[in-house]
Amino acid sequence: MFGLSWGQIGIILLVAVFVLGPERIPTAIAGALTAVRKLRALVAGAQADTLGQFTSEIAQLRQQLAELQDLAGISELRALHPQRVLASMTTSDPAAAESATGTGRTDRGAASP
Repeated sequence: MFGLSWGQIGIILLVAVFVLGPERIPTAIAGALTAVRKLRALVAGAQADTLGQFTSEIAQLRQQLAELQDLAGISELRALHPQRVLASMTTSDPAAAESATGTGRTDRGAASP
């Protein structure tokens, strides 16, 4: 708890008993609990407000992401690559056309041996 050991917590409580006295300790505890409750309510309200403000933006971003993921799966666009179209017009074997154009390579940045 806040990086304090049980011994340190005990010392703090003992000092509180001597400083506040037995008659003011219940009042101090009640005040501390009230402050903690108010702080929790404040944080919960801020969280709800923030979520309320950004809900529509988050929904839009999720929709755009889904649309982009749908576009990533389209393979027809790859078939329209100009080199592939020209190679397919000159050869009858699509695998040969792909290897001739070099568009099927995954090591685009690597140098040829």
